[in-house]
Amino acid sequence: MDDFNLKCEKCGKEMREKEGRFGKFLACSGFPACRNTKKINDDGTIGKQERMEIIPQKCDKCGAPMVRKNGRFGPFFSCSKYPACKNIKNIQITTGVTCPECNSGEIVQRRSRLGKVFYSCNKYPDCKFALWSKPTGNKCPECGKLMIVSKENHERCSDQACKFEREIEAAK
Repeated sequence: MDDFNLKCEKCGKEMREKEGRFGKFLACSGFPACRNTKKINDDGTIGKQERMEIIPQKCDKCGAPMVRKNGRFGPFFSCSKYPACKNIKNIQITTGVTCPECNSGEIVQRRSRLGKVFYSCNKYPDCKFALWSKPTGNKCPECGKLMIVSKENHERCSDQACKFEREIEAAK
C-alpha cells in the first residue's frame, strides 16, 4: 500500500497512505500527536496543499476578493475573509445548449438534493425546463425536440413519445 517511504518532517515518524472523502493522502503515523498530511495527486505524485486562487470577482456581501476552492462537490468560489464572511458561489458547468423552452437561457449542469446530476435552464425560476440526461444540442429530425445522450455513442429524442435514436458519430 505504501510506495512512498517518506518520513514526517515534523516528528520523524513514517508517513502512511490513507483515503478520505476528498481522495488519497499521506498522513503521519504519529497521529493524533502529529497531524501532518500531504496530498497525493491523481498522477501518483505528492503535491503541496492547494493554495487559494484569487479571482477578479468581488464578494457581494463584504467586497473582499473571491477565491477559487475545491470541496466535496467540486470547485466553488468563496469569500477570502472566510469564516468571518461565509459567502460562497457555485461554479456553473455549462453545456453550450440554448434552452428550447425560453430560447434565452442556457442549459447548465446541477445537482439535486440527493446528489444526482441533472440539466436545467439557468433562468430558473422563470424557466423550469429540466432534463435528467445531458443534451447534445441537436434537434430531433422527426419531432424537432432536443436530443440527449442516452447510452454510450447513442443519442435519442428527449420527448418520451418519440422513439427516435441514432449513433452519435452518424449525427456529426
